[in-house]
Amino acid sequence: MKFLDRFGIWAILAVGAVARLWDLGYPHKLVFDETYYVKDAWTLSEAGHELAWPNNPNAAFEAGHVNGFTDSPAYVVHPPLGKWIIALGMRIFGAENSVGWRISVALIGIAMIYLTYAIARRVLDSSRWGLFVAGLFAIDGEAIVLARTGLLDTILAFFALLAFYFLLRDHERHNDSVWRRPWLIAMAVSLGAATAVKWSGVYFLAAFCLYVVGRFARKTRDVWQSIHKAVATFLITVPVALAAYLLSWTGWFVSDGGYGKDTDPNPFLALMKYHEGAYKFHVNLSTPHPYESNPFTWLFMVRPTSFFYESCGTGCATAITAIGNPLIWWAGAIAVISIFLGWITRRDRTSSLILLGLVGGFVPWLFFTQRTVFWFYTIAFEVWVLLAIALLLKRTVELSSRPNLVKRWIWGFAWSCAAVSLFFYPIWVGTKIPYWFWLAHMWLPSWI
Repeated sequence: MKFLDRFGIWAILAVGAVARLWDLGYPHKLVFDETYYVKDAWTLSEAGHELAWPNNPNAAFEAGHVNGFTDSPAYVVHPPLGKWIIALGMRIFGAENSVGWRISVALIGIAMIYLTYAIARRVLDSSRWGLFVAGLFAIDGEAIVLARTGLLDTILAFFALLAFYFLLRDHERHNDSVWRRPWLIAMAVSLGAATAVKWSGVYFLAAFCLYVVGRFARKTRDVWQSIHKAVATFLITVPVALAAYLLSWTGWFVSDGGYGKDTDPNPFLALMKYHEGAYKFHVNLSTPHPYESNPFTWLFMVRPTSFFYESCGTGCATAITAIGNPLIWWAGAIAVISIFLGWITRRDRTSSLILLGLVGGFVPWLFFTQRTVFWFYTIAFEVWVLLAIALLLKRTVELSSRPNLVKRWIWGFAWSCAAVSLFFYPIWVGTKIPYWFWLAHMWLPSWI
């Protein structure tokens, strides 16, 4: 077992890397919302801000004619950082290469495996359970599909998870003064970066900052001291996060012709007006979509998202479906509910930390049931679902009169998850398969 402790994470990383990098360029077509983010990333890197495209540009772009954009600025509703990161891979591999569209996200997805291990080891106070959580993340379908696609959500999840890691490190520094909080500053930078990828990062910022303030309040009964610490936390985190967010708009500030710059001679006021319009778009987004999903069903994976489906001949299909490993996600739903019910009475630190990620990544969406949203948004809080599974199993072992038998059942669960992932892998990466085999993966009618 010492071998497992020493080399286990590297074996898990190897498995996760192969799953995410194997035939990454397939299909050489813009998959789902890559039609927005990949093309926007390319024009962003060319002009410093997004440029508009003529009607129906995808076929030409996929054929290698990547400079068919116009000189007009494009109206986009997501901040630029995630697209800058996607553009980096396109600059290295070429915009004509579909690997370049996805490689940055894939590498971030691989890095998330190790980050998950580092976090789980601290939260659960165990390297073995850290390996367990990292292993589940490495083989889960949603994490694999989202890391193999040039979308923003894996990048958002990475920065939110990195901020959580810094929050944990801040916990460990008991002797720091209220103002001398380097890990808290790092958390703020990461949360600013998360928000600079997608605005939903601001929910993590609110949740994490309130948690820090609440932890201070529990330590002291002095009201004025609590207020002082709350103000200090706000001044350490929120302005830093805002600065990190604004820094991502540097290209828009320094380039000519960015969308909305002509609405006010003051660029900051122009940017505020731009944000007002984008906010109205997000709030009022209710366009029907065949794969939209109610957030109240997310933990149960009722309506996963089809990213790509194409017939490849008689009785043959190739599909990429953003669907998780059913064993992992259904166990996760049970675990989250169980941890929450236990937290109501126990209020223990470990459960609080796990629920914190769900408060930042999941709970806000429950208030947007009229908005068009998708199941794959759950990637932003998936790691906390996996932590809930591990905590429930860990406590089961600790409370059992036959812990060795429970451990064997846990090993059985882990290997069963691996077997299910092997079964589902073809529809996570677009392998050409018989239609009946694709249909065999549609365990619920709502998955089709």
